[in-house]
Parts: sequence; structure tokens; C-alpha cells
Amino acid sequence: MIDVSPNEFDEFCRKSFDFLRDANVRYLVIGGLAVLALGEPRMTADADVVAFLSDEQAHQLIFSAQSAGFDVAPEAEVDRLKSTGTLRFKLGPYQLDIILASLPFEEAAHARATRRKLFGRMVVLPSAEDLILFKVLAGRDKDLVDAVGVAKRHRDEIDWTYAERVVQQLCDQAEDMAPWHRLQSVRTKARPA
Repeated sequence: MIDVSPNEFDEFCRKSFDFLRDANVRYLVIGGLAVLALGEPRMTADADVVAFLSDEQAHQLIFSAQSAGFDVAPEAEVDRLKSTGTLRFKLGPYQLDIILASLPFEEAAHARATRRKLFGRMVVLPSAEDLILFKVLAGRDKDLVDAVGVAKRHRDEIDWTYAERVVQQLCDQAEDMAPWHRLQSVRTKARPA
């Protein structure tokens, strides 16, 4: 387990968000930091974002990250980008995970996003519904716990019709109803006891 110093982690987050801003990256915070802002806080040692970049821009970002002081193995990141559509830039024990946007849903989530202050920086955060959808689509146990926390915190504000419509479209495209069932489970668990 990583020993997470709050001051070091705060500085990592500030440096990561400054890096994205300075590199003119359009992004959306979606991981544990988004949960910190919109759901029930939990420990995290990374910053997860969806970035809206072309392949060429993503390749350029690898070298920009290296110049900005991140620990980057350019060849490995080019390979990761080709095989997974993601980038991972380390700074000490922390990492900035960048997922390249590939779904129309992500673009719509960015359009619905808000800007909020986090670690002294203005960052772009998804709506509660969109964060729930990101978590339901990821589908890991911790993501579903996060989704329930966000749903509980924003219970009276969640537009479930929107969330169900989006997840239904994604399920139809993937020919996989698992995200739909996960969304229904999150909704059930978020109801008052």
C-alpha cells in the first residue's frame, strides 16, 4: 500500500491539473477525485481523467509530460496508447491516468460538466449522473460502491431517466446488458432504507 501524504498528494494533483491546463488538454475528472467531490470520499493515490485528444495530440502529450517532470517511458506509453487508448504518467508514488475519449457519451458528459475548485485548481467534473455512468460502465466492485455513494449524496437531484437512456444506448451498441443491470443495482442501493 502506498503511504499517501496529504501535502504530497495535494501537490501532485495541483501539478497534474496545471500540466493538463498548460498542455491545453480538454478533460473530465472521473476517478476517485471526482468521487471525493461528488460522492462519499475515499482514499486514492492517482488522478483519473478522460481526455479529448487526437492520436497525434496524445503522442505529443507523452513528451510534454516528460518535459514537465513526470516519470515517462515514451516507448512504453506509445505502446500503451496503441493497445489500450490510455496513458500513465508517474510523479513519485502517484500517477496521472489519462483515458482517451472514444464514446459519444463522453463528449455529452463533458458538455454537461461543471467547473469546481479542487486542490486549489479549477477542474472539470462530470454531473452526478455522468459520474455514476462512468462508474457503472467500468463495473469494478469499487466503482459500483463509488456509484452508490454518488447516488446517495445526490439522491434528490439524479435524472435517472437520462442515466437509463444513456446506458441503454451503450448496452445496445455493445450488445451487453450488464451495465444496465449494474445501474439498476446502484439505483436500488441508493434508495433510503
